Amino acid sequence: MSNVIPFEAPASSLQTGSKTYLTPSLRAALETPAVGVVTDEGYVMRPGVWKPPAVVTADMQRDAAQAMGALKLRGGPVSPQKAQEWVAHLALRCNGSQLPPETKLAGAVSDILRSGYPAAIFEDDEAFDRVSRKFRFWPGWAELSEALDAERSRLRDEWSRLSAIAKGGQQTPRPAQQDDEPTGPRAMSEATQKLMDEYWAKNGGRPAPRGMAAATDARRMEG
Repeated sequence: MSNVIPFEAPASSLQTGSKTYLTPSLRAALETPAVGVVTDEGYVMRPGVWKPPAVVTADMQRDAAQAMGALKLRGGPVSPQKAQEWVAHLALRCNGSQLPPETKLAGAVSDILRSGYPAAIFEDDEAFDRVSRKFRFWPGWAELSEALDAERSRLRDEWSRLSAIAKGGQQTPRPAQQDDEPTGPRAMSEATQKLMDEYWAKNGGRPAPRGMAAATDARRMEG
């Protein structure tokens, strides 16, 4: 039985969506402001420091609270099926008809699930566009995880900004990441582990760890 997940070219577009839970005024309030800076290259615009609106109406507080509820529903780990669909479409965007080997696509799905990325990243067409624009060819996991980590950080910023607006403009500082904080794969929750076990059971079994597979290949070559 093969351990490789079959990846066929999707017949339809990726089923994501825009953030319909954000009203136009709320979306504008969440935007990071741009500030002008004089550099050696001249006058350039760079991201500034976000602050809540000077006036937060009761309607904005209500909309922010509702948006937090919608975002929370999307905060759980992405499903194996959604991760596979997203990876397949990213491969098409990066490589066109020349898709990467199926083992690379299956490995990307496994890494995404193991890292516990929230479903909200993979249900947002704007996030997909931001990630796909970073690559002309299929990326390695180091590059892809960096792009996905940036999207996870965006979601955390969105949550904290919505929370500030829902509280009438009171900001709660995000704790800074410690220098010695591990940056490798996150520990999987029981829910993510269960999803992965069900996924591999339906798709021919879990692939061997990459290091183990390399060692097996080496032994075969020696034989």
